[in-house]
Amino acid sequence: MSLTKRGKIYHYDFFFEGERHQKSTGMQNLRDAERVESAVKADLARRKFNLPSKSVRFSEVWDRYSEVAKSNEKPSYVTEKYHIASHLKPHFGQIMVHAIGLDTCEKYKRNRLQQGAAKATIYRELAILKAILKYAGQSGFAPEGLGKYARMFPNVEYKGKRVLKLEELGRLVEVCASLEFQVTVPHLLPAVVVGAFEGLRPTELARPAKENVDLEVGIVWVGNSKTPTGIRYVPLKKEAWEVLRYWLPRTNGKWVFPSPKKPGAHIKDFGKAFEKAVNRAGLQGITPDCLRHTFATEVYRRARRRSDLREMMGHSKNRHTELYLHEE
Repeated sequence: MSLTKRGKIYHYDFFFEGERHQKSTGMQNLRDAERVESAVKADLARRKFNLPSKSVRFSEVWDRYSEVAKSNEKPSYVTEKYHIASHLKPHFGQIMVHAIGLDTCEKYKRNRLQQGAAKATIYRELAILKAILKYAGQSGFAPEGLGKYARMFPNVEYKGKRVLKLEELGRLVEVCASLEFQVTVPHLLPAVVVGAFEGLRPTELARPAKENVDLEVGIVWVGNSKTPTGIRYVPLKKEAWEVLRYWLPRTNGKWVFPSPKKPGAHIKDFGKAFEKAVNRAGLQGITPDCLRHTFATEVYRRARRRSDLREMMGHSKNRHTELYLHEE
């Protein structure tokens, strides 16, 4: 018997995996002491076999994950309302998160393909799913490593993403430098130039602090990225350095691109001003992310060093970087 009574209190004393565990249960009643001992043994088994500490549904994990995400940067409308609410939650919502496996994820991919979703769209949804499952494992809601079941499609082509030719980029910059845009959205010109020559994600581009830009050394510290690999130093190209040298002394506050509507805050995105500038320049199919595609394609064309480009882009794997490379 592993329970012994010392005075009025029961103590447990047993071996698990060759290690001795002995401690007071704090209980005077034998049945209560047995419950405490059972709970201790169950906890040891959970740790050994990497079992979840409690069963929760996917929808509950998402609610908790979203609160954590909001502390850094609120999920975009597309992520929260389209990918999550319209597709991931209806499919996975009521499933216990620890029960999500390869069959569940593959069924989701088949269903989305039958609905007519593009592989690039499903790719993004699987990336979101991976992040949520990783959080579930780290928080003890599920075994770690479930994200491996959200397998990506190989060689995904992103529709609507293309690179800007040098002449097209020049037209876009010219529009942003016009008097109309300098009066209404002066931040758009430096944002476009930095985006095209530094390859930052649109979300990274929107929120750098001035203290993270070192013009003397010629680097930008990206400390708030969507992935751990995205936290990095980025060397400033001549074009970006020159536009920032002009722009930074003319702004107030801590942010490189302060919000024109909310004092003390940074811009959230490029907004409709970018779309307006694109239309004014006579361009089609250009989104803010195309600046990043342009950067990646041009750097690779010149250097052909994929590993270096991967680090510049803040990617963990070459296959992520390959999505941004386009034939000229």
